Amino acid sequence: LCPNRIWHAWQACQDQEDEPSQLLAFLAESATTLKDALKHEDHSACSFDFCEFSSRNFTAIAEKHESKEVCFPLQGLFNDDKLEKSVQSDDGLTAWRLDGSAILEHPRPFMAISHVWSDGTGTGTWPSRQVNECLYSYFKGVAERFQCEGIWWDTLCIPQKKDARSMSLDIMHRNYEYAKVTLVHDRFLRNLLFERPDQASFAIILSPWFTRGWTALELAKSRKVKIVFKDSIKDLEVDILRKIHKKSRGYAAKRVIKRLRKGEIFGIEDLLVTLRPRY
Repeated sequence: LCPNRIWHAWQACQDQEDEPSQLLAFLAESATTLKDALKHEDHSACSFDFCEFSSRNFTAIAEKHESKEVCFPLQGLFNDDKLEKSVQSDDGLTAWRLDGSAILEHPRPFMAISHVWSDGTGTGTWPSRQVNECLYSYFKGVAERFQCEGIWWDTLCIPQKKDARSMSLDIMHRNYEYAKVTLVHDRFLRNLLFERPDQASFAIILSPWFTRGWTALELAKSRKVKIVFKDSIKDLEVDILRKIHKKSRGYAAKRVIKRLRKGEIFGIEDLLVTLRPRY
């Protein structure tokens, strides 16, 4: 595990006297039960005060494939002119219809994707607005499962032209605020079987997804949050946080997550505490 992530998780659990010990107990248990699954790949150069991995440029990482079969990038969809026009509309929302032919009309239900580009879910080496067919089909299937008619994924939904792109980034959080559901996709979490809510809560605060400033904003603004694990997709509130009680081992991690979910940022000090461990 990345020592920098462990250190920040330890600091975040300092509010109550027994909370740091909960993190240690989880790590001790994981050393045997989750040894092969709970690991941060390529963090050998990290230290307690610096995560070398998180400082890298991930924009050129090749986009991942969801299946082992040969697939090609989708082309001829997600028209950039339609995207720019939608950014300049009154609501500025840019979720695509699931068939990629047009921007979804507000307030039709859509799913927003919250992810980190280091997992290979960004544009990668493909030209703008092209994504692997198998990866898009996976996200599309999840959206349909939650009765969504559209999808918001920054890889497809942020314009390339400078002015429109800047405008889109300024109001990007609105897409999470208006989404019917936000899907958290993180390779670290997808490697874990969902066994217990307390175990899942600690895995979340140690995940790459939880270390980014953008994803912190996305978590704070989202209505419903679904998280992809190896064997299932779980609701953050219903399946994880609500099942962790004050005397449960995972209560420390629950408090860290709930600070963002409740928007408990009341001043500069709270803002610094939130952003300090993030990249």
